[in-house]
Amino acid sequence: MPKLTLSTPITLGKKQITELIFRDYTIAEDYLSFDQRGGVAQRIALIASLTGTDEVVIKQLRGPDYVRAEKITSDMLEADAALAEQSAEKKSLESSPPSV
Repeated sequence: MPKLTLSTPITLGKKQITELIFRDYTIAEDYLSFDQRGGVAQRIALIASLTGTDEVVIKQLRGPDYVRAEKITSDMLEADAALAEQSAEKKSLESSPPSV
C-alpha cells in the first residue's frame, strides 16, 4: 500500500493525522470524483476515496503534501489505463482471424 507521510501533520480536534495510506487499487466508485466540477475538487475527492479519508482532511493538506498525494493518485490512474489498454490489445489479437 502506498503510504504518504505528511510533512505537516493535520490536527482535527484531538486527533492528529500524520500519514495517508492509499489502497493498492482503485475501484469504480473512485471514478465518481470526476463527476465533481473543477480539477482540484475532483482530485481532492479521489484522494479522499483512495485513502478512506474525509475530504475535509485532504483540503487541509499543505501544498507539498497535496502535490505528493496527487502524484500517487495520478500514478494509480495511469497504471489502470495502461492495464486496460494492454488487456484490450490482447483481446483484439485473440479475436483476429488467423493469417493465411
